[in-house]
Amino acid sequence: MSTITYRPYAPRDAEGVMAILLDAFNIRRYAPRPHLERSAAEVFLSECLLASTYAQVAVATDDAPDDDEAPGTERIMGVIMGRVEDETPLPCRPLARADMLASLTWLATVGMPQRGLLMQALNLKHRYAELCQDVLDTGVAALTDEVTLLAVHSACRGQGVGSRLYDGFMEHLREHGRTDFFLRADSLCDYEFCESRGMARAAAREQQLDVPGLPRRVGAYLYAGEVPEAAPASA
Repeated sequence: MSTITYRPYAPRDAEGVMAILLDAFNIRRYAPRPHLERSAAEVFLSECLLASTYAQVAVATDDAPDDDEAPGTERIMGVIMGRVEDETPLPCRPLARADMLASLTWLATVGMPQRGLLMQALNLKHRYAELCQDVLDTGVAALTDEVTLLAVHSACRGQGVGSRLYDGFMEHLREHGRTDFFLRADSLCDYEFCESRGMARAAAREQQLDVPGLPRRVGAYLYAGEVPEAAPASA
């Protein structure tokens, strides 16, 4: 049996978070080689850290570990990151920048045979930038505070871990007097979570893909939400 606790992200959590990212965001589809997928996950994680001012993880500690595990072994089961306008950047920012540059260099050289697949991941990022511009042009939502990352290990999805992480960030926003936020999602992830929390789809675009194992068409979405005035029951 495991006990799940929630605490701020630390550099030692990088391996556990990347393991979640590899599956949650189909990184293995875009970088289908063991020597590339790790670098791609490092770039993804570093970009999130650089864009964030808040980061929390859900940690499972085994009360009765297996024979090959030490007592109190920690496993990262979920992560959330967010950006609050004008708040101090995360202390791990310099390390994240160095990791991203090293991983990008590796991908640009060793990853040349998979350049077509890697470029499609980059094109999806461009769609997100276009979504932000669409919202700014229409003025339907403010693009200030953001949920930059929310992912949960497949072993504990549906058990409230994502909701607890999300509620923690909502409390953080309330403490800073914030009233609204946004996040980006796509049709390959659990975007229904956004709608179940009352967020509105403020913009949408479509991305054509030619990636083995993924749909030919992927919807890219930007959701806008309002910070709840009171803490929800799951908190």
